[in-house]
Amino acid sequence: MTSEVQVLGLCRFSYPAPIDSFQTRHKTLEDRKAMLYSPERLELRCFWFEQITLPSLLAQTDPVFSLLILFGDDFPEPYRSRILKLVEGVKQIKPVFRASAPHRDVYREIMQAERRFESRAVAEFRLDDDDAVAVNFVAQTRTRFRQVAPVFESAERMAMDFSRGVIISAKPEGVEFLPVITRFWSAGLVVFFKPEHDRSVMDFPHQQIWKRMPAVSFNQSIMYLRGMHRTNDSKVRTKGNGRFILPEKELASKLRQRFRVEKDRFVTGVTPLL
Repeated sequence: MTSEVQVLGLCRFSYPAPIDSFQTRHKTLEDRKAMLYSPERLELRCFWFEQITLPSLLAQTDPVFSLLILFGDDFPEPYRSRILKLVEGVKQIKPVFRASAPHRDVYREIMQAERRFESRAVAEFRLDDDDAVAVNFVAQTRTRFRQVAPVFESAERMAMDFSRGVIISAKPEGVEFLPVITRFWSAGLVVFFKPEHDRSVMDFPHQQIWKRMPAVSFNQSIMYLRGMHRTNDSKVRTKGNGRFILPEKELASKLRQRFRVEKDRFVTGVTPLL
């Protein structure tokens, strides 16, 4: 099954896409880079990546996957070396550096360059540098594909939504963990393509993706963490989404079990950066 389904992800790490591609507006690309590359912001983003994103990737029960981390070609030191050292020797992670350019073209180019054309399907996912996926995310992607493969075979593409997760809302006054059941949030989304398909996961607005292709949702297990803090470009809105009960006494063990995230280390480390 691992050779039948290629699992391929993209993480944009402060990539300076053109000025019309962010919800936060800037007058010039230089203004955009000044915001993205400010030391205070990068210190915070690096901390989230190290404490939230990376542990979940390193702990995948199915280690056969690839993740591209996209940086601007002028991504600054010392943060460039810091991130590269964190992922050094991790065979599943490939850093990619690109100049600012039409962003969807860049995403599509680097993703398609990594596709294996002998695969039956390419399972593409997107992950922000302050989000995480559960340790069985790759394994579940392949298992669930087997269950819905006939739907995929009748279409050029198909979306799969892992809809149960936890928002980590970090503010100077404290950190709150909010269990949610959502619809097509990016951190829990997988899109299956035929290898020769001319689009990538980044070509589709994630919350509208059900309008563009067959889609199926699974909500039994906690499958993602979503970061919420002052440097987010898009606001995390909980209105209209479902909730589930995760008792406080079980929270630390659940974060460790599902994501290899150490709650106390994260909480005590992130608050001074906010």
